[in-house]
Amino acid sequence: MHEISIAESVIALVRQHLPAHQRLIRATVRIGPMHGVEAQAMEMAWNVASAGVGWSTSQLKVVTPPWRFRCVSCGRCWEPATVDEHCVCGGTQVDIMGGDEFQLESIEVDCDTGQHQRKAAVHVRGSKPFKTGVAREHQSTDC
Repeated sequence: MHEISIAESVIALVRQHLPAHQRLIRATVRIGPMHGVEAQAMEMAWNVASAGVGWSTSQLKVVTPPWRFRCVSCGRCWEPATVDEHCVCGGTQVDIMGGDEFQLESIEVDCDTGQHQRKAAVHVRGSKPFKTGVAREHQSTDC
């Protein structure tokens, strides 16, 4: 189950962004279908890995964006139902414009100031995408 090693990588990245003296409530990751990660398996792996670092009460939210293609022939962009779907123009060559994402999107922390607790979201959109061993043969640009 490769989700365990991925969960450990997410934990390492969360640690880089977790403010001092604050408790992690939830981490949100965006994982495209190209990576073959099952959201439920990923959440179970998170429960195991996070307990090992003292974050047993934290949660992982997995956001799975859809595939997005652009037809090489006509330039049409669409979200296919399956990865082998062809364009309505008959074109069979596509550029993958989405579905290969793998990024820590945000973390939610509990700010314990001694007098009261409050929740705060830390958005980490500037973080580097994870390396998962999948070669990127294209540049992802929005349609």
